[in-house]
Amino acid sequence: MRREYPLDNMPLWLVPERDMPTVLIADADEEVLVMLGLALAGEFDPMWARDGEQALRLALIEHPDVVVLDVHIPKLDGYRVAGQIRRNPSTCDTPVILLDSRPERIDVLRGFTAGANDYVTKPFDPVKLLARIREALESTEIVC
Repeated sequence: MRREYPLDNMPLWLVPERDMPTVLIADADEEVLVMLGLALAGEFDPMWARDGEQALRLALIEHPDVVVLDVHIPKLDGYRVAGQIRRNPSTCDTPVILLDSRPERIDVLRGFTAGANDYVTKPFDPVKLLARIREALESTEIVC
């Protein structure tokens, strides 16, 4: 399966190395995909999806180490994708971080109920999100 990159001419230094943890980023906003791809470069192997169906398919096939989902992605929203990831035996222990540009308390509760490990408000600081991704990788609290 060919990886989906947001730009056809991604810099060579973004070419993934095999021993890096993989991070699946699902967002309909290309700027977010590019920004996170650049922030992850060198430490993580990023994968991109532009909608929930593509994100779920990649999660089930590629088994990324962490999944970062915008809750408002098209086709399947981030809550539903997180729930499907959590219910599948092959991905149930994969950390999921949800991104939301307009979170209300009920949205955050819905995210954690769906199975998210973390909930980040947009706009976000890429350095802080990287710290949360690292923390998710180190956490062993997820039990299927």
